[in-house]
Amino acid sequence: MAAMKPPRTLPLRLSRRQATAGLLALASQSLLPARAQTSDIPPNVSLYAVELVVFRGGGGAAGEDLAAASHNLNADNDSATADTARSARLAEILPAPRRKLGDVAARLNASGSHKVIAHVAWTQTASAYNAGSGLTTEQLGLSAAGLSGLVLLERGTYLHLGFNLVYAPPGGGRFALAEMRRVRFGERNYYDHPAVGIIAVVTPGAAEQR
Repeated sequence: MAAMKPPRTLPLRLSRRQATAGLLALASQSLLPARAQTSDIPPNVSLYAVELVVFRGGGGAAGEDLAAASHNLNADNDSATADTARSARLAEILPAPRRKLGDVAARLNASGSHKVIAHVAWTQTASAYNAGSGLTTEQLGLSAAGLSGLVLLERGTYLHLGFNLVYAPPGGGRFALAEMRRVRFGERNYYDHPAVGIIAVVTPGAAEQR
């Protein structure tokens, strides 16, 4: 008795229309902005859009640790609110067309005395006031060489944005920026430092980002 031959497998043939549709789907997925944890964020939790322009100034002494004193506004009467958690959560990294501080970055670079080393924007939840829970520079794509630390967005009675960053550029030196302050929606905030500065703006997260 002759041995049975295995069934012949037929090659999968896609029409040109099907193949084109598949390639377009893959391409569109690769171009989508990163959405880290949006699906895990409850719908009743507020989202905030944060944008930073980080720039290097002409001041600062190489090797000197210039740490700004950390401070909180309204610390005595602030408290956590119902829709904040102990930990902040990243929702989405925003692409360049959705940034609001492009003109600021361009003017800094054109000034001749400053150089933009990072410009990023994202949406996130806020942590409870004084929780100390921030997002890392790696999470946010703050990829400037030598820049590390945390960005903190905290909400109590008021909204606060702060930083605990270290900038150790390849050319030498180590500079620290540690500051927390109250912010209002749409206002540009300047975090001053002799060696590295930050211009930041916080706005409500758009509903369509959820």
